[in-house]
Amino acid sequence: MGVDRGARQSTEALARAFGSPEFPRMAAGFPDGIVSYPHIFEQIDATGCAPARDACEGAQVTGIAQSFEEGDDEPGRLLAAMPGLAQLARTVVRLRPRRGEPGVRESHVGGPMLWPEGEPWPHCTDPDHRSGSLPMVSVAQLYSGDVPEIAFPEGTDLVQVLWCPEVHGLPKPQFQGKLCRVFWRRSDEVVHGAGAQPDPWENWDAEWDEVPLPCTVHPERVAEYPWWEELPAGLRERLEDREELHSLYWAQSLTGGWKVGGSKSWASGDMPDRLDCPECDAPLVLLLQVDSYEDMPLVSKDPHTYLDTVTGRHVVWGTEECTLVREATGFLVDDVADAGIYVCSADPRHAALYFTQ
Repeated sequence: MGVDRGARQSTEALARAFGSPEFPRMAAGFPDGIVSYPHIFEQIDATGCAPARDACEGAQVTGIAQSFEEGDDEPGRLLAAMPGLAQLARTVVRLRPRRGEPGVRESHVGGPMLWPEGEPWPHCTDPDHRSGSLPMVSVAQLYSGDVPEIAFPEGTDLVQVLWCPEVHGLPKPQFQGKLCRVFWRRSDEVVHGAGAQPDPWENWDAEWDEVPLPCTVHPERVAEYPWWEELPAGLRERLEDREELHSLYWAQSLTGGWKVGGSKSWASGDMPDRLDCPECDAPLVLLLQVDSYEDMPLVSKDPHTYLDTVTGRHVVWGTEECTLVREATGFLVDDVADAGIYVCSADPRHAALYFTQ
């Protein structure tokens, strides 16, 4: 899987900005599937092109058009207009779920989990449930071999996320959403207990309850930037002073769809003043973003046609094929929003927190 055209254009724009003849050669040698500005800086350091790094960090970045006309290299223009932003880039992993039949030894969204024989399946005991205790449902399980970017606790290589599909009032700093459980395991020590995982449709309604349908995942590494309220004061003020720049940042900074790491959007609600672990006050980090819809690049407008980045096929809006790509998991997150499942950065075994818009 190669670097996509937009990412390559962005890299070429950076090369012009840095003014280094080494950059075109380095860009051609980037690992397939990796679109990460920190990787560029590793290459700079390895080749001794320190002036290029200084050019990005300093107040003057030249060589990229400063206009905001549609069709230009938007990632490159964003970096040119916001000196220092490149240093805040981080690699996140788009999961790109697609409807399928994953197994217990595979990473996936929804579907069957590798569950230890004899370990009770978690239930939600909220007294508001219509029938008392109800089983939680599979949200995702991810293996370190597929998503090594996750900070797995020592001795573990598998993370599993479950939730109760109903909406609950949650303790601060959360507001309302799902009761979540996150489990960390060493997969080669697990003896799978067949039949331990309840059939979700025996307890939950496929039309109304938020139960992810079984999907395979297709990890893709992309670069993104912090939610604008998380930016350093200087960059944040720069956005607030220029409406066009703010719109460009809004469009280019975050990755939609199901992903691991990075930041979530707080566009429809207030970002909490603090995102700290209630157990130890360490900062929380985004483990998993869940989304109602998957992002798809627009290919043409007549008719509206999008690129399925997994298969390479062009899919037309409104067709069943397009819907299966865009809505693979089969449910809307909290009425067409997205949500983030956060864990403690000091000890991800502390209780997970759920935030929605």
